[in-house]
Amino acid sequence: MSVSDSKIVTKQSVGGLATALCSYFENMKGAQSEFDGLHWIGVADISKRTFERVSREEALERDNLIMHPIFLPVETQSRFYDGFCNSVLWPLFHYSPSFVEYRQEFFDEYVNANEIICKKVVDVYEPGDTIWVHDYHWMLLPALIRRRLPNAKIGFFLHISFPSFELYRLLPKLWRTQILAGLMGADVVGFQTDQFAKHFIDCVFDSRPDTQQLKDKSFLFNGKITTIKKFSISIDYEKFHTASKRAEVVESAKRIRERLKVNKVILSVDRLDYTKAISNRLESFELFLEQHVELREKVTYVLLLVPTRESILKYKENKLKVESLISRINGKYSTLGWTPVVYQYKSVDFKELVALYGASDIALIVPARDGMNLVAKEYVACRPLANGVLILSETAGAASELSDSILVNSNDRQEVADSILFAINMDSDEQKIRIERMQNHIKKNDVLAWAENFLNAIKKTHYNVEIEYDKKY
Repeated sequence: MSVSDSKIVTKQSVGGLATALCSYFENMKGAQSEFDGLHWIGVADISKRTFERVSREEALERDNLIMHPIFLPVETQSRFYDGFCNSVLWPLFHYSPSFVEYRQEFFDEYVNANEIICKKVVDVYEPGDTIWVHDYHWMLLPALIRRRLPNAKIGFFLHISFPSFELYRLLPKLWRTQILAGLMGADVVGFQTDQFAKHFIDCVFDSRPDTQQLKDKSFLFNGKITTIKKFSISIDYEKFHTASKRAEVVESAKRIRERLKVNKVILSVDRLDYTKAISNRLESFELFLEQHVELREKVTYVLLLVPTRESILKYKENKLKVESLISRINGKYSTLGWTPVVYQYKSVDFKELVALYGASDIALIVPARDGMNLVAKEYVACRPLANGVLILSETAGAASELSDSILVNSNDRQEVADSILFAINMDSDEQKIRIERMQNHIKKNDVLAWAENFLNAIKKTHYNVEIEYDKKY
């Protein structure tokens, strides 16, 4: 959200949550749907004073979506978002415990922010509504809403990974028990993979040993039944696949290749986040160039990094490290007619992104840890000729679905370097077999299926809970 010419301008976030949900709701337009007047409640990225200067409305409406901006106090916003969300939960849940800052004031403002959002949800709610809470920022919210709206249908989906019990228990006991109790206030708690769901269940049993497992992945916690299971998020396959075949996109991809003037193009698209292990990836590419002199000037690595959380010190440090590595590689190996690493630090629009996917022979998607990674699925969807190779980290959530990719360990520079060589030498028949199998999976399990499965699970758990409870007890 921003202000331009004294008007509020809304722009879709680059994150996986907004991408997936907007794709789903766009597809629901005009269809026979139970959703009428969708409400999106979230924290605004402009001040309340700025908003009120240009708008007299409390909410913004665009198409069939009613957006309710929440304006957190400055201190709450900083300690909640930069503090607890991204200096505690984000590093811990992505297996970087040394980056965590255990500060009580961070958690206090996390509680405060969740309570502020809860108040707005209760104000907007009408009987029969489904409340769908998303991501690690709002893990206290389901229980807070449940206390005020005991009969509401509530779901929660975690877009990032959930850590093992041994990591989760690093959180102070009060924090970790409140978070677990908060999530268990939902009818359904969803995770990207079975492994993440299992980690969560282990933590629940440790926190409350009296928790009872029922059937169909349901658990009795604090007198209430909650379903805990995997719902792997996905993309709008048809949107990407269809766009990749459009004449203007094909022509744009052709121009990209002509400008690069190489046999093979490798592409990475990531937010500039330390969890993406971008430095490891660059060092792996450097090792590849060192070991394969014959392929220099024949391969270019296009590295598109989207700005993110630039106010946080760890992100600033990561950016400096990445840019230093790029300079070192290009300084060492570039020639007058060839740049090994083409680096862009910006966001791109949909058409540019699809053209980049189309121009690339290899997608190098190797995060240290990722809840899912939709870029991997987008690249596969944008291969209309069923060619190209996906190199994917085994610790990305998508690895459990895209097993026809080349799976690697992001910390193993030699393995990643070897995988680049393997991808370059892979024949077209094998590329076709791998890409088509992955495309078939993504097409069948697209964002529409993900959302429908989740929403149906909320209804099933909510409406069957009393029957199931009475039958067992």
